[in-house]
Amino acid sequence: MGNPFQYCHLLRQLVFGYPYKIITLTVADKKQPCVLSYGSMIKTQLTRHLKKSLEKVGVRDENPYLEHPANETHGDYSTSVPLKYASRLHKSPMKIAEDIKENFPKNFLVEAIEIVKPGFVNFWISKPALLEELVRIAENKDTYGKPQVSNKKIMLEFGQPNTHKTPHIGHLFSYIFGESLARILEWEGNQIFRANYQGDIGLHVAKCLYSVKKKIEEGRRLDDLKKKVDFLQTCYQEGSYQYEHNETAQKEIDALNMDIYSHKGIAGEIWDETRSWSVEFYRLFEKKLGIRYDRHYYESQTSAPGKGIVEKHVGTVFVKSEGAIIFKGEPYGLHTRVFINKYGNPTYEAKDVGLISMKKKDYPLDLSLVTTANEQNEYWKVIIKASELVFPELKGKLKHLGFGMIQLTTGKMASRTGKIIDAFSLVDTVTDEIIRLYKGDRESAEKISLAAIKYSFLRSEPLKNIVFDLKMSIAKDGDSGPYLLYTYVRTKSILSKNPTLPSLQTVSIDISGEMGILRKLYRFPEVVENAAKSYSPHLLAGYLYDLAREFNLFYQKCPVLKATGEKRTVRIFLTNAVSLILKSGLNLLGIETVDKM
Repeated sequence: MGNPFQYCHLLRQLVFGYPYKIITLTVADKKQPCVLSYGSMIKTQLTRHLKKSLEKVGVRDENPYLEHPANETHGDYSTSVPLKYASRLHKSPMKIAEDIKENFPKNFLVEAIEIVKPGFVNFWISKPALLEELVRIAENKDTYGKPQVSNKKIMLEFGQPNTHKTPHIGHLFSYIFGESLARILEWEGNQIFRANYQGDIGLHVAKCLYSVKKKIEEGRRLDDLKKKVDFLQTCYQEGSYQYEHNETAQKEIDALNMDIYSHKGIAGEIWDETRSWSVEFYRLFEKKLGIRYDRHYYESQTSAPGKGIVEKHVGTVFVKSEGAIIFKGEPYGLHTRVFINKYGNPTYEAKDVGLISMKKKDYPLDLSLVTTANEQNEYWKVIIKASELVFPELKGKLKHLGFGMIQLTTGKMASRTGKIIDAFSLVDTVTDEIIRLYKGDRESAEKISLAAIKYSFLRSEPLKNIVFDLKMSIAKDGDSGPYLLYTYVRTKSILSKNPTLPSLQTVSIDISGEMGILRKLYRFPEVVENAAKSYSPHLLAGYLYDLAREFNLFYQKCPVLKATGEKRTVRIFLTNAVSLILKSGLNLLGIETVDKM
C-alpha cells in the first residue's frame, strides 16, 4: 500500500480536488496520522459531507442547516434537517436521522455522530482536526480565517454629526458601530467606501447663529477648538429656546435660515467661520477614535442637486401640494413626506436624494448602506422608494440599518435642552477612571478607555436600545473591553517567556483539559462571516468574551509555563492561538490592543 501519509495525501486530492498540507498528529485514544486541513471553514466541509449523505437519502439540499448547540455536550454542530424532510420522504425524522448517520462519508473531520429525538443529528469534530486548526492559526497568524475572495463594492455611511453642535454619545455610537461594521465587511472580502454625511446647513444652524451673531467676538477670542465648539453648543441651546418661546425670534431665525441657504451677507460670513470650527473639531474626533473616511459629504453640497432632482421629477415621482413638493407614499404602503417646503427650500428628504445622486457618481457601488438611529426607519423607507423611482438602476442597492437609541444610566440625551454628555467628555471621564483603577500612564489609559466604550456599545444587539453604564464598562472582570485586553496581555506575557513557538508534530497525551478552547477557536471565521451577513458586530464581541473567559478558566486549571513536554507544547500553541484571535477580533471591533495593564 505504500507510505500511509502519501496515500492520505492522494486521497485528499481525489476527494476534494486540491492538495492539503500534511501534518502528522497522533491523539492518545485515536491514532490518526492523517488529518484533513479544512482551512478556516470546518463548517463548509461538514456541510459538504452532510449534503452527500442527504443525496443518498434522497434529498438535494444546497445549504443544509447546521448550528452550534447551546449545550456543548450535544456536540460541535447539530442539524434538524430530518424534521424538515420527514413529510417529503414519508419517513419518521428519526429514521431519516439514522439514514444520514449511516450514509455519512467516512472522514477525519467527524469523530462521532449522535441521533437525538425527535430527529436531531449531532456531530463532534475530531481532536486531530481541532489540533490541525491550531497549527493553521499559528501559520496564518493575523490572516487566519480571512477568506481570499472578492465580494461587493459597498458604500457605508456612518457618523453623521451636525456641525454647530457638540457630538453626543449617540454620534459616538454611530462612529464606533460603523467603523466596526466596515472592518468586518472588509475582512469578508468586500471593498468599502467609508462616507460621512454632516448637517452643516438647516434650521439647527440658524438657531445657533441667531445667538452667535450677537456675540461672535466672544467665540473668536477662545483659544481652544473644544471651547469654540462648546460655545456653539451653548448658542444652539439658546437659539432653540428662543425659537420655541419667542415669536419674534422664530421669525428672525427663519429669515436667517433663508440667508444661510443663499449665503447672504454677514450670515454667510459667520456660517463659513463657525462651520470651519466644527469641521476641524470633528476631524480630531475621528482621529482620536481611529476612524478614517474616503469622503465627507455635507448638506450644503447636497441641497442644490437634491432640489434640482426633485423639481425635475415633479409629475412622475413627486407632486406639488399647497406650495410644497411632496412624495405620496401611501400607494407604496408608506407615508407622505415633504421634499421641498413652501419657502422653496429642500428638506432633509431632498438633500438625501441629492446625496444618493452624488454617491453613485463617486463610487460604482453594488450596495449603499446608511446607518442611523432606528427612529428614522420609516423615513428611510420613503427615501429609498423615492430614490429607486428616480434612479431605477439603484433598485435593491439601497439599504438602511437602524440602530437602537443610546442612553446613559441617567436617561436619554438631548442636545437641544442641554442634557448632554459630549463624546470627548465621556472619553475623558472614562480615562480618568481607568487611571484610578489601573494606575497606568494616560496614553495607555486612553486606549483602555476607548476599548471600554467601544466594547460596551458593540456587545449589544444594535437593533435594541443601549444603556451605557460607566461602572460596568470599565470592570476588570466580566463582559467588558478591559477584561478582553487583560486576557490578551496575559497571553502575550506567557508567550514572551516562549519567544519561539515549538514544533507540534505529535500529540500522544490526554488533552481533555484543552478541549474547551479547541472547540471555540475554529469558530472564529464563522462568527465573523455571520457578523458580516447580519451587520451585527455584537456576534463577534460575544464570541471574543466567551473565548477570553474559556482561556482564563483554562489558565487557572492548566498551568502553561509549569507544564513540560507535549503538554507544554500544546498549551503554548493554545495560548498563541487565543492571542492571535483576540487581537484580530478586537481589531475588527475597532479596538487597539495594549502591551500592559
